[in-house]
Amino acid sequence: MAAFPRREFPLVRTRVLYPGPLFRVWLAFLVVFAALICAGCPPKVARIKVSSEDIIRSNEASKEGDVAFARKDFYAALIKYLEAGRLNPNNEFIFNRVGITYSQLHYYQEASVAFQRSMALNPKYPYSVNNLGSVYFALKDLKKAEKYFRKAVRMKEDEPSFHMNLGSLYFERKKFDLAMAAWQRGLTLDPEIFTKNSSVSLIGGSSPSKERSYYLARLFASAGNVTRAIESLQQAFTDGWSDIAAIEKQPDFDRIRKDERFVEFLKNLEVLIRLRESGESGDSQGVALEKRAPDGAVRKPQ
Repeated sequence: MAAFPRREFPLVRTRVLYPGPLFRVWLAFLVVFAALICAGCPPKVARIKVSSEDIIRSNEASKEGDVAFARKDFYAALIKYLEAGRLNPNNEFIFNRVGITYSQLHYYQEASVAFQRSMALNPKYPYSVNNLGSVYFALKDLKKAEKYFRKAVRMKEDEPSFHMNLGSLYFERKKFDLAMAAWQRGLTLDPEIFTKNSSVSLIGGSSPSKERSYYLARLFASAGNVTRAIESLQQAFTDGWSDIAAIEKQPDFDRIRKDERFVEFLKNLEVLIRLRESGESGDSQGVALEKRAPDGAVRKPQ
């Protein structure tokens, strides 16, 4: 076999270009930015193939869970919801119900996992986002609670309970003006929100009850609900509130200020406050129960 002559190739020196400092800073920024975006998103969940029979069985179990939940048998409801989730692990609504039931039983870690599972199945489902905020609110992690409440409001601005929860968060953080604005928004969207079980249990959180009752009175007054405003002020007084001047100065009461029931209530309230202030060393509970008789005299109940 003929040998081919060996050919020598000259060694060529090449210059390796390394990224400059500005490029490295820019690249690091992109990495951090991408990490922040991913941190705010629930991990994706692979959907599992489910037979039509299992979907039907899952829906039936979920309905049974709803019945148990309605009668406040939360353990029975949880068993049925977990069965429904096992039969159809692709249903975000079921895992949201699982999380709600865990929350009712105060198993907040398990509730958080269920809500995050629901969010991963459907990132556009706002109720799991709101409910996860409720879990953090219950755990006193107000920073995370605000994050998820605000996100839920952005996702569905016409849901009144989301605004009520965000208002409760602001109230707990002593941001009273923001709280009132959020509550008023929720009450505008649904004037009957307080007669429902739509997450309004968060109102006021662990703040002193006299503060909570006074701000609720303002809220009801701004909506023109005289009866509920009076009830809330009475509760605030019973809990120790006595700033009658605040009512006179607060514009939220203007809508009901001339109502005869409210005028009469304020007259009674002024008398009760004076009696309490002059008899603090006496039976304060008895003073709180005093009422004005039709003839104008103040009498204790017999």
